[in-house]
Amino acid sequence: MSAADTSAYGGFAGKRLALVESMLHAAFYDGIQAARAHGAEIWLLLQGEDWYTGGRPFREHPLSDVDRVLHVDTHDWRAIAAALSDGSGAPLVDGVMSFSDYHTEATARAAEHLGLPSQGLDAVRAANHKHLLRAALDGDPANLRWRLVTAESELEEALVHVGLPCIAKPPSEAISYGVRKCATAAEAAAAWHELSAVRKSLRGQPRPGHVLFEEYASGFEVSVESMTAGGSTHFFGATSKDLHRTTLLEEGHSFPLALDGDTWDEVRGCVERALKAIGYRQGPAHTEVMVTADGPRIVEVNPRLPAHMISTMVSDVCGTDPHLDAKLLALGGTPEPGLPGSGPAGGAAVHVLFPEEPGEFTAVSGVPEAEALGARVHLHAEPGDRVATRLDNSASVGFVYAHGADAAAALATVRAAAARIRIDTRKEGRR
Repeated sequence: MSAADTSAYGGFAGKRLALVESMLHAAFYDGIQAARAHGAEIWLLLQGEDWYTGGRPFREHPLSDVDRVLHVDTHDWRAIAAALSDGSGAPLVDGVMSFSDYHTEATARAAEHLGLPSQGLDAVRAANHKHLLRAALDGDPANLRWRLVTAESELEEALVHVGLPCIAKPPSEAISYGVRKCATAAEAAAAWHELSAVRKSLRGQPRPGHVLFEEYASGFEVSVESMTAGGSTHFFGATSKDLHRTTLLEEGHSFPLALDGDTWDEVRGCVERALKAIGYRQGPAHTEVMVTADGPRIVEVNPRLPAHMISTMVSDVCGTDPHLDAKLLALGGTPEPGLPGSGPAGGAAVHVLFPEEPGEFTAVSGVPEAEALGARVHLHAEPGDRVATRLDNSASVGFVYAHGADAAAALATVRAAAARIRIDTRKEGRR
């Protein structure tokens, strides 16, 4: 690590940072250790451990390697605040943050209660509850037609307003869980009945059964990676999004995506307006945008770092560490984010590995052949795990990653490498 890197993150020394839950995968675990290497003391707040371990001992999991683990009700901001304060209500930590979609709102509220740096409670709430984002973007050309349907009797009018085809989704979920494309009114009705019956989030939080219907935007989807600090937003760049041929799950990404100047200005502009519309104070954002023939449309704003090794691509290309930047902001510091070309430069890509069939993960083959092409293979599942039990982004079992002369070269490498890999599963009940 260079002296410049050490100086940029000197603000971690002697600070105590609380993390409320975590996203899965190594980039988030490595981010914790990077902050500790710069002198931060990390407290981890968990409601339970099985979400991460699948029943294995927590001491074997990378998340256990922190300075302190606190078991609290992480859905309750009061419990978070109580765990992080002394008897007089004074905070015991210098910052608190979360990268988990299901916990960013409670974390922001606890931070504001404790007088600690915050992304902004209203901003996080609007990002997490997608109908509130739509309402905040009212009148913006990058918004989509939408209706929040709270009863079946509202569905017909909603479809008249948004049109067909349309998208149906739970208004407060993550990892693409429950997202449905509906080509007909019958399909929309089926989506309503299915999704309105879901009364708990994937992490167990109560839900009222409302369903968000949105206009279907045709084009190509990108994500925009940014960091807001000091009242302004720094844009690292745009990330491509390749979808699986049958499941339509995110199968590949490359960074930075080479958009022409006018398109990039339009995309960046609509993201900046969206962040301002919800009052986003500070922190990372992973904003999904559909680029259509009529201009960009905001799909979602995520007030956190992205998954699927996208933050690793940003780090390799831009010469900064978004995980450290975000944590430094949560401690009241000021990061120095990089730009494409200011660091190692070039481009990077990741291919997401999915099994062909759900079941018990039994074996993986082709890894040496894939890595011989210049890629790195990262598996976050192992033999014996039950995999692909839901049709969302949790179905992945690993990533193939590469850095190249540019994003296109890196993407070609990971695609060729992924073609060498086979993930074997066994259906339950078969031996």
